[in-house]
Amino acid sequence: ATRGDGYLGEDVTANIRTIKAIPLELNSSGVTIPEFLEVRGEVYLPKKEFLRLNKERLENEEPLFANCRNAAAGSLRQLDPKETAKRYLSAILYGIGEVKGLNFQNHSDVLEFLSKIGFKTNKRYKKFTDIEKMIQYCDSWSEKKEELDFDIDGMVIKVDNLADQKILGYTAKDPRWAIAFKFQPEQGVTKIEDIVVNVGRTG
Repeated sequence: ATRGDGYLGEDVTANIRTIKAIPLELNSSGVTIPEFLEVRGEVYLPKKEFLRLNKERLENEEPLFANCRNAAAGSLRQLDPKETAKRYLSAILYGIGEVKGLNFQNHSDVLEFLSKIGFKTNKRYKKFTDIEKMIQYCDSWSEKKEELDFDIDGMVIKVDNLADQKILGYTAKDPRWAIAFKFQPEQGVTKIEDIVVNVGRTG
């Protein structure tokens, strides 16, 4: 399901099944699969696929996608799963919701478990006890972000211990145990080539 408004989302099961990064069967080798598991992640369109799709659309005289994020969201909502499959979406799992039959102590344990049972997770996360080193690590990715096959505008810093997360709780919109570390915004130069003035309806 999509996140929707936080209460009601769209059922995109058929489209999700076309994404290779999401296994149709979990790998149970050497791990205990819980009775019930809700996984959470983000579907994205890799940069190279975004360029390929826009090249195709240009050749077919179709409107181009503005960015990877909008293209991924639109691809996930296609009525025909075959159309979604043609767009080679990927996904990264970053957490779990409800779980029955298994207990985790840390968020990092959750990521390790998800990876073991066959989900794609972000292998670049690190655990820190020193806040200065954590800031240095975040800053280092502001320089290296172009190495990734998806766009990012920052990183998320999370409290690792799940019991501490529960104590910290949520505000009306956001968890108190996670915060965004935003990079400096990208800037560019736009050249105005023409201005067309029209007379409005009322003159």
